[in-house]
Amino acid sequence: MMRRVLALAGLLASLGACSGIPNPVYSPDAFKGIYNQSSAGVPANVPVTVAAPVGVIFSENVETYMVYIKNNSEYWAARVPASLTNTVAVADNDPVYFAGRTLDLLKSRFPSATKIHDFNEAVSTGKKSVILVDMKYMPMQPHGDRTTRVELDFYFFNSAMNPVSKISGQGSYRTSVGTFEMGVQKSIDQALAEIQAKMAQYVR
Repeated sequence: MMRRVLALAGLLASLGACSGIPNPVYSPDAFKGIYNQSSAGVPANVPVTVAAPVGVIFSENVETYMVYIKNNSEYWAARVPASLTNTVAVADNDPVYFAGRTLDLLKSRFPSATKIHDFNEAVSTGKKSVILVDMKYMPMQPHGDRTTRVELDFYFFNSAMNPVSKISGQGSYRTSVGTFEMGVQKSIDQALAEIQAKMAQYVR
């Protein structure tokens, strides 16, 4: 059922039939609800040493993205015949792709990396470093700018659970009229590739 729902969401959005639900609204503070400090003051591209074991926290903006995909999928499922499915759109709108690719990237660099919920769990489980992942996904507009955009920020916390560096990456994909692909996964991969290259330079 979910595969059909996701396919319909991608299909209708790419065809520009309607505007669907409102675009997601993200917090400008990546630490909202997670850490008692603003993310605005974290310096970018500062060399940092990551000590194992490593905890990975996803921000509230990531949850906003997941909820948006779910709600948009349900919206289109209630309006489109079940026979309209498309495997390209199914794959491209997979809501767990981002989390999976992010964890794969971090585990390849830091084998001890484990997803955790918050900093209390980081302390109670003995994590020596934390990476907080923030994401902002901006879907293309069927009747306006047809460019899908993804902005990623990785915030690195030391053993004292203080943020010491931020590394960012961006990805985008311009959708052609009539295509079934919005380029979500391509945008995610592009942003992650930029972060991976920067980690090779700044993260030890």
